[in-house]
Amino acid sequence: MTRLVPLAAAIVIVTAPMALAAPTEWTLDLGHAHVGWSVDHMNMANTVGRFNTFDGTFMIDETDPAQSQITFVIDATSVDSNHAGRDAHIRNADYLDTVTFPDITFISTDVQLLTPKTGKLFGNLTLKGATAPVTLDFEMVNRRTYPAFIPDYNEVDVVGFHVTGEIMRLDHGMDFIAFLGSPTGFAVSLDARFDLVQCADAPDRNIPCNWGRVAGFKGPNE
Repeated sequence: MTRLVPLAAAIVIVTAPMALAAPTEWTLDLGHAHVGWSVDHMNMANTVGRFNTFDGTFMIDETDPAQSQITFVIDATSVDSNHAGRDAHIRNADYLDTVTFPDITFISTDVQLLTPKTGKLFGNLTLKGATAPVTLDFEMVNRRTYPAFIPDYNEVDVVGFHVTGEIMRLDHGMDFIAFLGSPTGFAVSLDARFDLVQCADAPDRNIPCNWGRVAGFKGPNE
């Protein structure tokens, strides 16, 4: 829940055919990324939402994944549950208190691979000024090179991830209860999906490396 898109899941990149001797930076494709959440609403349909603004730093060590370092930052004010009144309440001091704590931050501490494509990402989540450990499950959906026929994708390497997890809002000082049998659950489920791209040699017109990062930059329709 903030500008970061935690999601050290990128470590899965160890499945790459060529191992690197040192951590390599991968770039979050802002045009193909989603950070979502859901929370129980009185044992009825869950309230669901997302954060619209986030970014991260993904330093991936393919020879020793445990040495990789991922930082993800989310703009807490960008919370969006498709309901203006509810979003205003989520932003106030009862929940995120975005005036005082505008960012949500995840910093990885360790990675465990369970299979060549799945694993667990451990880290610290700082939310509403309180830091607590969190464990995320990740899956590498696919890794490929963009085909040459797509304009301005320049055949860069790309890897896609699906990351899930759960946080307890009480761990972060969000203890607001409207009434007994609070309509807002205490466990918040996280669901993030995103692509990382290798931009080291990408030209300035490369779409996945620059879309959403350069003022006036025009992205594709897909």
